[in-house]
Amino acid sequence: VADQETIQTDEACRPGDDLTHRLLHAAAEVFAEKGYERAGVAEIARRAGVTTGAIYSRYGGKAELLLEAVDHHVPDSIDNILNGGSAVSSPTEVLSSLGDHLLDPLDGGHALFLEAVVAARRDPDLADRLRRRVEEEDRRLGKLVDEATTEGLFDPGLDEQSVVRLAHAIGFGMLLTRSMGLELPAAENWHEVINRVITGLAGPPPGETATAGDPT
Repeated sequence: VADQETIQTDEACRPGDDLTHRLLHAAAEVFAEKGYERAGVAEIARRAGVTTGAIYSRYGGKAELLLEAVDHHVPDSIDNILNGGSAVSSPTEVLSSLGDHLLDPLDGGHALFLEAVVAARRDPDLADRLRRRVEEEDRRLGKLVDEATTEGLFDPGLDEQSVVRLAHAIGFGMLLTRSMGLELPAAENWHEVINRVITGLAGPPPGETATAGDPT
């Protein structure tokens, strides 16, 4: 009995971050193995060594749990670049670095994200939560685009949302490309192309206002 009480006491005293890690790690395993629709909260709880009540006291259901598992397993690239002590100093350098990181090794979290995208087509709650997560990413990318425009690095005549959508299209497209096992370009070649795209968003040099339709 004493041993059982010790185990229960140890479990109760474990820090919340450790319990959260175990829950999200177990969730990632179950979602990866069974898919969103077949994954059960009871199985996730069993693997984490807790009751289902421990899950429902923290998360509203499978949709929230899946997206929290995605966040837990996918590094926040923007924060990592801004807070990583690197020499990045301008918004265009941040965007360039984000582009470079698209060739980083994938982890299980990216597969979870793709699972969430597919499952969201049949689950309105998951679709709404996923949309809000992507819209938050929109806001942060939009801030970088706005800063680049303010600093004269991007053409002020370009629509901010269009630039953000282009960035997401490149990022999501590369994720799909890699999940299909397609051949990837060399890092230096990819870096050059990403920088060409970013440079192409700059405004015309001072005094040059001609557009493609103007006479030469």
